[in-house]
Amino acid sequence: MEEKYGGDVRAGPGGGGGGGGLGPVDVPSARLTKYIVLLCFTKFLKAVGLFESYDLLKAVHIVQFIFILKLGTAFFMVLFQKPFSSGKTITKHQVRFLQNLLFLAASHLLNDPRKLL
Repeated sequence: MEEKYGGDVRAGPGGGGGGGGLGPVDVPSARLTKYIVLLCFTKFLKAVGLFESYDLLKAVHIVQFIFILKLGTAFFMVLFQKPFSSGKTITKHQVRFLQNLLFLAASHLLNDPRKLL
């Protein structure tokens, strides 16, 4: 009866080495290169974003900066997730309510940003 666990795992089936053993995984180089380039690009964008936000915070109040940041991220999340293409439809009353809400928040922010704290 063959022993289930034991022996040299690097030897592979039949003990002759090669095939089925532990070792490096063969990954197509084109696919790996694409992900490495994408990783480098996102790291570069993050560095540029941090640099620009540091300069922007010198000129803009922190509350306005956070408002702009949240608005921008929410815009991109809506584009990626497409929440309006499925599920219940939004009524005109809800759209009007959201318009008033955004208008009031923006007007309060522009008039006196310290009111939001």
